[in-house]
Amino acid sequence: MPIIIGSLFLPHTVKFEVTGQSPSNNEPQKPKALEAAPQHTIANSILPSLSQPALTQSPANTPPPFLKNGKLSAAVQQFFQKRDSENLDRKPDRPAAQLIQPKSRYDSKMIPSLVVEAKKKADDVGLSGLKYNSSGSSLPRSSSILPTARSNSSPQPDFAPAGLPRARSSFGKFGGYSINQSSTSSLAVTEEEDNAPSVFTPAFREPVIDDEEDDDEYGDKHLAPYGGFSRPDLEENFLAQQNVFENAPWQIVPTEGGNGSLYKAVETAQKKGVIQPCKWVGTLSSPSDAIPQHTYRDICSKLKDEFDCETVHVNDIVFQGHYKSFCKQILWPTLHYQIPDDPKSKVFEEHSFKHYKRLNQLFADKIVETYKSLNLGLDPADPENMIWVHDYHLLLVPAMIREQLPDAKIGFFLHVSFPSSEVFRCLAQRESLLKGVLGADCVTFQTDEYVRHFLQTSNRLLLADTNEYGIIHNGVFTRVNTLPVGIDAPALQEELKTPAVIKWEKLIRERWKDQLLIVSRDKLDKLRGIKQKLLAYEEFLKSNPQFIEKTVLVEIFMGSSSNSDYKAEVMQIVSRINALADNISIAQPVVILEQDIDFEQYLALQHEAATFIVASFREGLNLTCHEFVEASSEKKSPLILSEFTGSSHLMDCKGQGALLINPWDIRNFSKAIHHALTMAQEEKEKRWENCHHIVLQHKPIEWIKECVKSIEEAWKTDHLKTQTNKKPFNQEIFDKFYESSNGHRLFVINIDTSYSQDEVGPKSTKGFATLGRIANLLTGLTSDPNNYVFIISILKTEDLESIFKNVPNLGLVAESGGFIRLVGQSKWISIIDKKEVGNWIPQVTLLVKSKAERLPMSTAIVEECTVRWLADLAVKEDPKRSMDAMGDCIQHINEVYEKSDGIHATLVDNSVVVQQKDISMRAMNFIVACYTTTIPASQLAERYQVRRVASFHENYNTIVRSPLAERFDWIENDSERPNRAQALFYSGGLTSIDEAIYEYTNGLEKDDILHSSISVAITGGQANARSSALYSVLGRNELLSIITSK
Repeated sequence: MPIIIGSLFLPHTVKFEVTGQSPSNNEPQKPKALEAAPQHTIANSILPSLSQPALTQSPANTPPPFLKNGKLSAAVQQFFQKRDSENLDRKPDRPAAQLIQPKSRYDSKMIPSLVVEAKKKADDVGLSGLKYNSSGSSLPRSSSILPTARSNSSPQPDFAPAGLPRARSSFGKFGGYSINQSSTSSLAVTEEEDNAPSVFTPAFREPVIDDEEDDDEYGDKHLAPYGGFSRPDLEENFLAQQNVFENAPWQIVPTEGGNGSLYKAVETAQKKGVIQPCKWVGTLSSPSDAIPQHTYRDICSKLKDEFDCETVHVNDIVFQGHYKSFCKQILWPTLHYQIPDDPKSKVFEEHSFKHYKRLNQLFADKIVETYKSLNLGLDPADPENMIWVHDYHLLLVPAMIREQLPDAKIGFFLHVSFPSSEVFRCLAQRESLLKGVLGADCVTFQTDEYVRHFLQTSNRLLLADTNEYGIIHNGVFTRVNTLPVGIDAPALQEELKTPAVIKWEKLIRERWKDQLLIVSRDKLDKLRGIKQKLLAYEEFLKSNPQFIEKTVLVEIFMGSSSNSDYKAEVMQIVSRINALADNISIAQPVVILEQDIDFEQYLALQHEAATFIVASFREGLNLTCHEFVEASSEKKSPLILSEFTGSSHLMDCKGQGALLINPWDIRNFSKAIHHALTMAQEEKEKRWENCHHIVLQHKPIEWIKECVKSIEEAWKTDHLKTQTNKKPFNQEIFDKFYESSNGHRLFVINIDTSYSQDEVGPKSTKGFATLGRIANLLTGLTSDPNNYVFIISILKTEDLESIFKNVPNLGLVAESGGFIRLVGQSKWISIIDKKEVGNWIPQVTLLVKSKAERLPMSTAIVEECTVRWLADLAVKEDPKRSMDAMGDCIQHINEVYEKSDGIHATLVDNSVVVQQKDISMRAMNFIVACYTTTIPASQLAERYQVRRVASFHENYNTIVRSPLAERFDWIENDSERPNRAQALFYSGGLTSIDEAIYEYTNGLEKDDILHSSISVAITGGQANARSSALYSVLGRNELLSIITSK
């Protein structure tokens, strides 16, 4: 069975071949094969200034390459103009056929951003899709400036003939199409390209959505006012009468943009035989409402049969609400520390989340359908039997799949950054999103920082227990790890050797002979730090005027910007920098390209660059810097990298790799530019070698292998545990254990259980036995001389003695392992290190007490080696506030003290318990060693650093180290030691501590250390909980009724 990969966009999509003529009524033609695109020439290049490198400045009104004889081509021809195959000699009355996609009738441009300031609408010049750029005139015109090339829009040129018609009717009938502006994409796309279609689609096909869904609930009839419908455009009348997609030939083509790093990595891994052919599940990356149903079915069939792609059917408004609204305006900014703060955003967010949830459910259903059709009863343990979900668009999908496929292997990879808990908690849907991700067996991030943030957020918001391996939530373990994506360095090196790249390298050298090139490539938005980069460059030039005529910053803007105000600010800075040059015909410090260039040109620029700058405020993992390292293999040029990108954690190389900068620190940023341009060759080579080594370490194929391996191992780890409701503990099982054990038996019962946030509530509602009743029930079990019975609790020594004072021959473990009273003994011993406890307990005490003061009806209790925050009454009064406060406390303690002091905070019965995280396991090891081995008592005392507790009524500081002869009553004569037990019974809850003890208990029988061992988890009725315990019961009452029947 192939691996099923869930990604928002499929690696292949559809495009229709349409000419400028009106659609005919002829029968649909068989789709034609793609014709090979002609090679780039200098004449039609986006870098036309290189065509005449020796010429001086041309007049300001020199027409651009798409003008011929000073006149514009016909409107339709200009509209269908395609950069990669432009023919300047084509006749205007015979427009060439172009590959197009339909557009959505719901205009995403009408949805203002929630992050940035209010925008002014661009001036409409009367041409569909063309907007006048008010900031375009801020740059001096020169032939040395690389002309702007736009996708789907162009500025109105100032040098156009005065009689140029501005009426919409010239292009009106083509306004519903998007022209194929293809450019060779990078080998690695760091985060998905924003190529989702938008604006308009005629409703020729009913939306693909279940009939029973309520229109108002999912917004099929309308979007929320904040985001709303676009106004009907003038093109609608034309397209409503003539559906150009009814008869147009169509072709399956690679998806432009999308998650390119994933597509290429999977493709390479399949070719190399690392994994079997994969099955993709995703959307077409194209609006579908305009496509006739029969055509749409044919497209989906072809994708399924020939490209292993299963199409998720989503109507345009659900997709628009999911992608353009919730993903791009809520999730994306928040994940990148840009919290939406528009006053209308709450209504907008709640409405768009319904679309987000709906699309995720459609994805989950399609994945489950595909899984079942492929599985056909195969063993779930098959290594290739796997589901792999990708990125923030599908955060809810893992849990939705888990509901339908409880035993499936599910992995999730987040390609973007994950913020701190302080930021993520601002999302109204924070808990739903976290629980959705935790439906996976393995969750993988790009960096350790994102893993730490995810663990802390889950710990704080869900009160989930965390450790170095992952998260336990509702009794289910999810592994969390780091595996950064990489690029195919050998393939990139081969690309650098192609004639096209070499030609462009030569032209670039001829154009900028004695100048140092600084290259950058960004989307034009605030997250990329473009403004800060330009300000730092301006500061550098002002501080080092000798570089004004010696350096050129080539800034490439990918895609189009919806933020005209920010663009105007950027262009104003560009104009100011260019004004520093005395003669712009000789020196132009900044060159702007407002469209992504061809990959050959991009590689050539990187190859010739003196440095490459990435100044993003936040970015998951910027792979363009990896490409730059390989492209600069000859010059060994240094890399300037923002410390807030995921790649900075890799490329720092302990200060000997990339030059890390803080984009907000303009002065030091400018110094880094100076350092890069004046760096000695020896230092360049050293830094480059370190970065090159990192690039080679992170290969796409290895990334695929490690991700698949992680999912497999996580699934095995969790499924060695079985669902607790499938293995109930009963009287027959206990009787068999009791009777088969020859000799003595050791019982260890943890009377405290831990519950997740979902199960939190007043204890009285759980129907558990009181501790006093437990004492009475245990009398029968302890009366058997062959039984050694221990009770473990978080309570302190005095409390346990008071509760169980009438139970003979009962061993007690107080504070979850800090203090132990052996069976038949009257004195307590301790195995904790007084000095270690003294290091952390005063500080944690102050913290917990301050938290308790802010939560009414809660109390902080400080014991010898444990700090507890009791909040049962507060939870009953105000559950939400109590959970938030306790989650904040748990996260704070684990973040600050866990690594340095080895302590851990967790939730136990509506209380926060803080203690050394290995104390319970140490106590268990000690008890088992005492009662099941023949290790001399003196060795045990030394191994576990046993100390006598002087008095319960004295301070902990009175605990003193006693002579060995005083440690145990039976220490002087091992013949008086209790008889060795051959069987062990352990019962506890579903905490990570209990899970470790379950595994330890089960291993004693497997390793033939004991004749028999049995472990029982008290689940409290948690659904779908998994445990390493062999059996489970719902509560303590049920457990005690079984084990005390003897």
